Amino acid sequence: MNIAYVYLQLYRLFDNSTPMKIDCGMLCGGACCKGDEAGMYLFPGEESVYRLLNPDWASIEKSDFTYEYNGKKKNVPILFCQGSCDRYQRPLACRIFPLTPYINKDGELEIIMDPRAKSVCPLSRELSADELDYRFIKNVRKAFVLLMKNAEIKEYMVKYSEYIDEYRRFFN
Repeated sequence: MNIAYVYLQLYRLFDNSTPMKIDCGMLCGGACCKGDEAGMYLFPGEESVYRLLNPDWASIEKSDFTYEYNGKKKNVPILFCQGSCDRYQRPLACRIFPLTPYINKDGELEIIMDPRAKSVCPLSRELSADELDYRFIKNVRKAFVLLMKNAEIKEYMVKYSEYIDEYRRFFN
């Protein structure tokens, strides 16, 4: 199956599903969408969506963050925007913010509050992940249960979770 098609279908889960029943961007002035020097990691295969869409509001670069798959080291692409985008073309990491998938020590998928969000998102500082809209949490879990059926994404998620652990140690 075409991975770009899979991501495009998963994006639809978040067309009307957000962390709160209200526009949470009103609380912080849309801090998560300010752009600047920040970017969002793309999940394995997600870059193919942006080769198809070719949005004028985004650029993609290879980050220093790497993972290994089939004995090959891969640099994770990172998408940068200018602080505004077509809402329906946002990457998955933006759609699920301030949550993130996480593989725990038992190898199980958890949906957690992204510790990197604490610097920009009031929700992440004041609430726990389970206090967000339950439909939103359910859609995040559904997306990653499906994505982790892909062996490369599963390998990536293990390394990504180690990366998240570094932030968790810092913020805890």
